[in-house]
Amino acid sequence: MTTKNYTFFLLTGEPGVGKTTLTKKLSTEISSKGIQTTGFFTEEVRKGRSREGFDVVTLDGTRGRLARDQSLLTEPIKYKVGKYGVLIQEFENVALPSLIKPDTTQPHLLVIDEIGKMEFFSDSFKTAIRTIFSPSSNCVVLATIPVRRSDQLIESIRNHNLAKVWMVTRENRNTIHNEILKEINTTLNFM
Repeated sequence: MTTKNYTFFLLTGEPGVGKTTLTKKLSTEISSKGIQTTGFFTEEVRKGRSREGFDVVTLDGTRGRLARDQSLLTEPIKYKVGKYGVLIQEFENVALPSLIKPDTTQPHLLVIDEIGKMEFFSDSFKTAIRTIFSPSSNCVVLATIPVRRSDQLIESIRNHNLAKVWMVTRENRNTIHNEILKEINTTLNFM
């Protein structure tokens, strides 16, 4: 019996369930084995108990603002999600360079946390995502996507024949790590 080799590993689940934490843990373990990892995480920005917005942080530590509570912004904002103004240019300046696959024949993991509504206000990001998930792509990707059905491009990624999707819940977030790691390592070892 032949097992299917996936190249796109997707985590989905409700907001706040632990997708980013799990993604960080997986990417840290993979990079500790000498596998090159690039990409970015999206992190909450809090002041005390209050969430002020979100930052985009690359795996090498470069940080920029993705969104802020509109009450904290002085400039007019074109794109909004709830109470947050999305800072497209700052997001693109940090996130887009981290998505360029290194010119290497060595195994590589691209981490994208997250492919979602705020990020999709960027046409340049959407174009990069189309390329990364295209039939001619040779990327191995660990990404997070929204649990709710949304943008057509996100749905095409969710249903891609080379994608394996895990639903992260409060009940399984501490136990599915090894299963996901095993799948990713299997793919990276074939490269």
